Amino acid sequence: MRFDTDAVRDAWDHAADAYAGGQAAGRDVYRYEFFGPVQVAACGDVRGLRVLDVGCGSGYLARELASRGARVAGLDLSPRMIEHAVATGPPPPIEHAAATQLPPAIEYHVGDAAALPAPLAPASFDLAVSCVALQDMPEPARAIRGAYAALRPGGRFVCSIVHPCGDTPVRRWERDAVGAKRWLCIDRYFDRGPIEYPWNGWAYAFTTTGLHVPLEDWFAWFLAAGFALRGFHEPCPDADVLHRHPDLEAAARVPHFAIFDLARQA
Repeated sequence: MRFDTDAVRDAWDHAADAYAGGQAAGRDVYRYEFFGPVQVAACGDVRGLRVLDVGCGSGYLARELASRGARVAGLDLSPRMIEHAVATGPPPPIEHAAATQLPPAIEYHVGDAAALPAPLAPASFDLAVSCVALQDMPEPARAIRGAYAALRPGGRFVCSIVHPCGDTPVRRWERDAVGAKRWLCIDRYFDRGPIEYPWNGWAYAFTTTGLHVPLEDWFAWFLAAGFALRGFHEPCPDADVLHRHPDLEAAARVPHFAIFDLARQA
């Protein structure tokens, strides 16, 4: 299985049209109604903040934070994803962000967080974010160090990943006679290496690759970069979300995502 920068760029360039189209159509309820709002809430009041979105994809989180008054720079390895982000444009400001009297501001760049493009100066951001993108990178530790370097002293990094405890190299639901999920069978949690993810049910099928490592590796990478842990969240869909989207029932039983709230040391 090939898992390097070029392979990741090629895979997401190929996936971009289906992925961005599905998001625009509201298909990604996980992001819009489940873990996404938890990550946005973890960012707190972002009015007037300079924000770097690491692995911004087609711009979901960049738009959410811009609509709340942040000035966002989105950064992604995939040129085609950035094309979709640019084409979508900025959102209108939400009510509590309108007091800034500034239109939503987003700029997008193609590049690698470990080596910021020239327009993005080190130590110039108040907040860095990453929305379920770090595990798609062959060397997440490099991107984490890049986020640290991009932040001003005291800046924060709020990032989400696929939860490694619920997404292992061996993963299968045991079902009853009528097909209902009974329990999740997982194995090889302590393996370290890439996993292929098939995406079906979108405009066309595609496959991406992500890195599985134990949770302790993520904490080690954050601490080694110089971050201090402020908070840790494991989103669980509430009753209202489950009523609207019963297919999220499994996410109320086992963790699907993990969100880290980190601070750069002064």
